[in-house]
Amino acid sequence: MIARWLLPIVLLAFLVWPASARQATDANLITAIDVSGSIRTGDERLEFEGMAQAVVDPRFLQAVARGRHGRIGFVAFTWANGEFIPLVPWTLIGSQAEARQVADQLQTAASIPRIGYAMGMPSRSRPWRSGHATDISSAIERAVAVSANAPFSSWHNVINICGNGIDNVGDGPAAARDRADAAGLIVNGLILGNRDDAEDIAAYFQDITSAMLAKFLFELAALPPAASRLR
Repeated sequence: MIARWLLPIVLLAFLVWPASARQATDANLITAIDVSGSIRTGDERLEFEGMAQAVVDPRFLQAVARGRHGRIGFVAFTWANGEFIPLVPWTLIGSQAEARQVADQLQTAASIPRIGYAMGMPSRSRPWRSGHATDISSAIERAVAVSANAPFSSWHNVINICGNGIDNVGDGPAAARDRADAAGLIVNGLILGNRDDAEDIAAYFQDITSAMLAKFLFELAALPPAASRLR
């Protein structure tokens, strides 16, 4: 009788183990950055720089530390019309050093043209600047797939779609948003405003950093506090 049940139990343990072995985080944050034709090259660089400054901001790190696990999962990629380029792979952020590593990757990516970054070769061409549209639905779909492959487990999974325009491809993002919602993902939009040539770049950079930081802090504010703070 014992032998009859032994094999199913062993198989069940084998199937469950990989998921349960994943390191738990307080949140998994997926950030998708618009690099479609309406985003100018200088603004694109400032987006990455702004996000780099946001992840090392003491307020962000303090919010991460207040969580039950004291760490989050973080990943970022760019999107245009069906093209996706990784900026930061899935990474744990639970310390200032880990946040600095993420910021360094973002700042490095900011200095490399996106097409060259994708192909591993230097290039100044960005073909989507003249032809690629704002396909928000594909960005959401990509983020859902990225979430499904996360090496960290969390009950709080958030997609931040950063863009400066409405979806102008296909039927719009509603169906993709609903599929993400059904998968237990929160989908947020972060609107990136265009600056005039005469606008002060420093002020624009500060605005982007503040917007990125505010979005991250908003999501982390919903997390339960660390066990030591519950006593």
